[in-house]
Amino acid sequence: MKQNPMNKMLSVEKKHMHRLALTRRFFDALLTIIIYVIIVIVFVLPLVYILGNSVRDSKGIWDNAYPATWKTFIPNKRITLNNYEMALGIDPIGKTLGMDISHNLWISLASSCCVVSSSLVFNTAAAYFFGRLKFPGKKYLLIYVMATMMIPQQVVIVPLYLVAEKLNIINTFWALIVPWYASPFVVFLLTQFMSDIPREYDEAAIIDGANYWQILLKVIIPNIIPGLMTVSLMEFQFIWNEFYWPMIAVNNKNLYPIQVAIASQFTESAPSWGIVFSGMLLASAPIILLFLFLQRYFFESVAMTGLKG
Repeated sequence: MKQNPMNKMLSVEKKHMHRLALTRRFFDALLTIIIYVIIVIVFVLPLVYILGNSVRDSKGIWDNAYPATWKTFIPNKRITLNNYEMALGIDPIGKTLGMDISHNLWISLASSCCVVSSSLVFNTAAAYFFGRLKFPGKKYLLIYVMATMMIPQQVVIVPLYLVAEKLNIINTFWALIVPWYASPFVVFLLTQFMSDIPREYDEAAIIDGANYWQILLKVIIPNIIPGLMTVSLMEFQFIWNEFYWPMIAVNNKNLYPIQVAIASQFTESAPSWGIVFSGMLLASAPIILLFLFLQRYFFESVAMTGLKG
């Protein structure tokens, strides 16, 4: 029995469309892979460059600086850990030359942890105030808090310095933590998380005899753990990377956070680039490790925000 010409034409056209779909799918996948590879290169290559130069001596760094080849990023000889030994104070020469930044790492860690701890206390209470309680003018007060998020830090740096000077905390460790006790961004973000919790939870707790503080501690906080972890990570990263304010408020090298300590190496007549690169890697490592540890909570908070939307 002969095949109908129309059916044969439809079959050929169907195969052609299927072939076009496969070709389009292949090129879409190829384009996606190329874009991902470019993104990975853009983000990973600087870290590879820093890592490679952190295990070279000064001569090795300059010999491979130009022209840029694979040797610029991957050391093939004269690998040394002496830069890390001097940066961490293991090698006494580092302390003698003023290259020891281990103390500055502890300053950054202590100030970041203090700010995160105090921020969670004050900002969580403020977010509970805005997100769960009813009072006159709450909407306008929240708008005011949100408006302060739009003001650049450079605009308020002079008033902030004057306030810190009146408090006698300039050039002290307190200057690194007191200005960041309250964060409008953290208050706003936690307010959104708390607003998503059903009001029936509060009503049930009140019926059981709980007061406002007990509701906050036993009902609200357990339901916003992913949000608390997210804002803790963001706050820690902000304080750890803060440079502008510490550079102005502190002029004692023993109180420099790690970012200012690394930048101060450039003021030397002959900066040790090996120390600078090793310091960069040491300054980046805690943030990367902290994100890897808390990424589950971070993605949970993003998912919660998406479900809410």
